[in-house]
Amino acid sequence: MNTRDLEYYVQIVKQKNFTKVAKFFDVSQPTITYALQRLEKEIGATLITRDRSHHELIITPAGKQLLIHAQSVLQEITLAKAEIAQLQKKKLRFGMPPIIGNEYFPKLSSYFIKHQLMGQIDIIDGGSRDLYGMIHQGRIDLAILGSTQPIVDQKLEVEPLLDKCFMIVVSPSHPLADRTSVSFKELVNDQFVLLNEHYVHPAAFTKLSKQTHIVPKIVYQSNDLTILKSMIRENIGIGFLTEIAIHPEDNLVAIPLADTAQPRFLISLATRAQQLPTVLHENVIEVIHEFMKTQK
Repeated sequence: MNTRDLEYYVQIVKQKNFTKVAKFFDVSQPTITYALQRLEKEIGATLITRDRSHHELIITPAGKQLLIHAQSVLQEITLAKAEIAQLQKKKLRFGMPPIIGNEYFPKLSSYFIKHQLMGQIDIIDGGSRDLYGMIHQGRIDLAILGSTQPIVDQKLEVEPLLDKCFMIVVSPSHPLADRTSVSFKELVNDQFVLLNEHYVHPAAFTKLSKQTHIVPKIVYQSNDLTILKSMIRENIGIGFLTEIAIHPEDNLVAIPLADTAQPRFLISLATRAQQLPTVLHENVIEVIHEFMKTQK
């Protein structure tokens, strides 16, 4: 089966117009037509029919089934090309979310320098959700990810590293600042400023809201942690952050949750299951393991 024919076919389904697909690939329209005919002959089924009365293409059940597999095949080919290209390079693309990076990378970097690996690593910044997608797409080789539950993914090899708490964060002048703990249900009338969907925090916040049967008011969401901390200091709202996001210089108060059942902030090391590890890849993982022993 010709993979180019599959590329044409996926676009036919998306655009439902042979002329537009031909223009998209800069080929003649008969090229697209012949590609579809080859696929139908090889599959032994009609993939697309034409509703001439409405001038539209209709994807048959067989066509829909082929689309699922065609997209998977093309994605795997793209990933294979990316991984093979990366084998030729002398740098490893290492994804790390800002919160985890701010807490651990300054100390971890000293280990990389000691093992003469720092110059061979490209640090890619992004929220855990974004990095999860990037490692699937072959855009990074290795990532440290945050999650609210263990990551189970057949396409990834995931190793748990650390287990941290979520905290309620307030300014020193807030009425809750003197509390040693607080239950989430007590916060029903408070206003929250939160990290957005690029992070795992909203999932943990939603889980707590459902558990306690309350709907807290969210007045602002952002992917900028510095802005959120400033808003908390100004008493615009209270925060919900993992414990590693708060430092003494922030001039904020982190209050533990008193709830018996509460989500955790899990930190894991992830790499693609089918990725052939290079010597550099293995050395970086070994250094991460060495560093993490000092953090437990």
